[in-house]
Amino acid sequence: MTQKELKAIKAQLLQDRALLLSGISRIQRVSAPPGDLEGGDVCDIATSDRDRELRLRLSERERQKLKEIEEALERIEEGTFGICERCGEKIPFGRLKVMPSTTVCVACKTKEEKQRKLVEETSGTPLAREMSLGEYGKEEEE
Repeated sequence: MTQKELKAIKAQLLQDRALLLSGISRIQRVSAPPGDLEGGDVCDIATSDRDRELRLRLSERERQKLKEIEEALERIEEGTFGICERCGEKIPFGRLKVMPSTTVCVACKTKEEKQRKLVEETSGTPLAREMSLGEYGKEEEE
């Protein structure tokens, strides 16, 4: 990856971070504290609780995304950005451009998803217990 490409991704990450931070601030300002509807009927209180829960879930997702962005920016500074954490190969620029916070290449992500799907399909069987270790478990033992 060229320095120009890396700078473009860093700029994108910084912009995404700024948008997320403003969104989280907005959600926190809009969220009413519990008990604000003490005089309301049961339906009003239930609706308010549901809305608050939805805002909190969105906020949690945004916080997770923010964490991923921060970690990507750290990898840029450390010089490890764009290297798959599973196999050590370079992650193609096209993938990083679309998903700048990714930490794995397409091949490793595909293996991971196939393994997860197989475990889900065979959950509880001896095969599933073996597959939960998978290829990555073997690598860790070596």
